[in-house]
Amino acid sequence: MTDQTKVEYIYESPDGGNTIYRRKFGEKQRELYNNQTTDSNSETTSEESKGETAVSTLTEEEIETKFASLRKSLKAVRLRANWTQDYTMSHKVHEALEVLEKLEHDVRIASQAAKVAIKNVLEDKS
Repeated sequence: MTDQTKVEYIYESPDGGNTIYRRKFGEKQRELYNNQTTDSNSETTSEESKGETAVSTLTEEEIETKFASLRKSLKAVRLRANWTQDYTMSHKVHEALEVLEKLEHDVRIASQAAKVAIKNVLEDKS
């Protein structure tokens, strides 16, 4: 599977790692990914049972690179909109850049939360 076709997920845990939700990158709808308080004998359909990692393997540098690329593309669109005097498009691109900044912040927070959750799980197993 190529890197371009792989679906990236954001993992969130509002309770410190006991319940983990995931959502596709850039979307708001989330799904229950793993609940640590469920019965260990119950069947699980999580990707973890299929041998996939429970968190994104993106490093801070990779996150920065991906978002920098998106910012660069949006700024190029805004420049073209300004050049053609399409002020509505320019405004929409500006709004998209603001959303992108918020999304980048969310990704970084989720990444940190995932690291804490993994650390807690590893400590519990010790």
